[in-house]
Amino acid sequence: MHSAKTNAKPGSSLASAITFAPGAHRFAVLADTHVNDRVPALTPQLLDAIHGAAPEAIFLAGDLSKPEVMTTLAQVAPVYAVQGNQDWLRGYRLPKELWFEVNGLCVVLTHGHVNMALYTLNYLRLLLTGQKMSIRSIEQRLAKRYPQANLVIYGHTHFQVYHQLGQQWFLNPGAAYPHKLNGHFIEYAFLEIGAQGEIQVELCHLAEQSSRVYF
Repeated sequence: MHSAKTNAKPGSSLASAITFAPGAHRFAVLADTHVNDRVPALTPQLLDAIHGAAPEAIFLAGDLSKPEVMTTLAQVAPVYAVQGNQDWLRGYRLPKELWFEVNGLCVVLTHGHVNMALYTLNYLRLLLTGQKMSIRSIEQRLAKRYPQANLVIYGHTHFQVYHQLGQQWFLNPGAAYPHKLNGHFIEYAFLEIGAQGEIQVELCHLAEQSSRVYF
């Protein structure tokens, strides 16, 4: 299905990007599942929705919060996951970013907190001022960190978005569990990359089927 260009760890850099064969590709994109720290498990309706779309692979942009999330999702399609701040705090060893090449497009998958030092500073800022770093500021930092990426897939903000900033596209699938900031929806996305490198994104959400409220 794919290959790496060098002997380096696949996906660890642009030079060793995981390369998909020419042709159209369809991926499911998730982030911030927070299983075991905010919700007990992935919801069956989310798994059913992803399975029904028959994606070639699943991109998971960090904050799994429990490694078994990958095992569950792998029953649907191969999973590519990166480390989020909550994963780091729990000692889960995952790559900080993964690079892909799909029909000439450079795609990077990362969590979006950039690093733990910046995350800590932003958290202190939130506690002291009640203000979060804006999505635009986060994306500007990611653009500077990954200037060669045509598409940056990230999570962390729990805010679903797909738009262009400068010459780059940014995709955040939102949080894959219901909480007050996303209207108690379960959020995810589908990414299609055509044979000529054209990008189509479907932002999706599911209503929770429980009266329980998560934060």
